[in-house]
Amino acid sequence: MWVIAIGSRAAPSTSSRPSAACARVPCPVIVAVLAEHGYSTSSVHNQLVRMVNRGIITSRRHGRVGVYRLGEQLLSGFMDISGESRAPGYEGHLHAAAYSIPETERLLRDRFQYTARYLGYRQLRPGLMIGFADGSAQLHAQLSLVAAPSWFETFTIEPENVDSARRMSAQAFELAAALQELPGLETQLSELSCGGATPGGGAPEMSITKFFDLYFAVALAVLAHPILPTELVGADQPARRFRELMSRCNLEYLLRFDQRVLEIAGGSSSFDLIEWLPVS
Repeated sequence: MWVIAIGSRAAPSTSSRPSAACARVPCPVIVAVLAEHGYSTSSVHNQLVRMVNRGIITSRRHGRVGVYRLGEQLLSGFMDISGESRAPGYEGHLHAAAYSIPETERLLRDRFQYTARYLGYRQLRPGLMIGFADGSAQLHAQLSLVAAPSWFETFTIEPENVDSARRMSAQAFELAAALQELPGLETQLSELSCGGATPGGGAPEMSITKFFDLYFAVALAVLAHPILPTELVGADQPARRFRELMSRCNLEYLLRFDQRVLEIAGGSSSFDLIEWLPVS
C-alpha cells in the first residue's frame, strides 16, 4: 500500500519531479512512513514477509537495504483503479477456475486465491471462482509449480440465460454487501469535503491514522469490486461508485497529508532508492 502511504509527489527537495506514485520503495522508508500511521517496526517487517510469500510484492537487496517492488498483480490493479476503467462486455459465458488445495498447503492456497482475485476472478462457491476476463494463461504461468494432491483447472461456463448470469455475478462479486457498504463510506467522504463544497475543509482534527482507516476501506472496496458488464449489473454499479470515492480520497490526501508524509520519506537516507511510477 505504499503507493498510498508514501504519497503522490516528490519531496520538496526534488520539486522538479512531476507528480507520481511509487512502485519500488526501500524498507527504511516504508518503516518510517508507517510509523506515522501507528505501526511498529516489527509489525511492518512481518507484513512485508507475508506479502512477499504471497507474491504481492518482491524483495531484493541494495547493499544493506531491502527494497520492495509491487508484484505484477498489485501493480496492474493499482494502475486500473487509478485510471478510467471500462466495463467488459458479456459474451454469454464466464471464465472459471476450479481448484482443490488442502489445508496442509495453506500458503499455496492463499497465493492461488490472491493471484486469481487480482486477475478478476471471484469466489462463486468453495473451490470455484468466476470472472469476465480470461486470466488462465497468467494463472497457470504464475502457479506452474502446483503439484498433487493440489490442483486447479481453468475453463469457461455458459449460464442458461442472462438472468442466471446476473444471479451468479451478484453472488460471486458480492453486490448486496457492496451496496450496504457504500452509504457509510460516502457519508464519511462527504463530511471531509463539507458535502462536496470544500474538499479538505471538513473534520480538520482528523489524524492521518484515522484518515488512512477510511482510505484503506475505500481502496479495499475498489480492489474487491472490479467493473462488471453493464448488461448484468447496470450502469450505476457499486464498482463505479467506489472508484469515485477513491478519487475523492486521493484529493483529500493531497490537501491534508501529502507534504507531511513526503517530508518523512525524504528524511530517510535511502529516499533516492524509490522508483516513481510515470505520470499518466
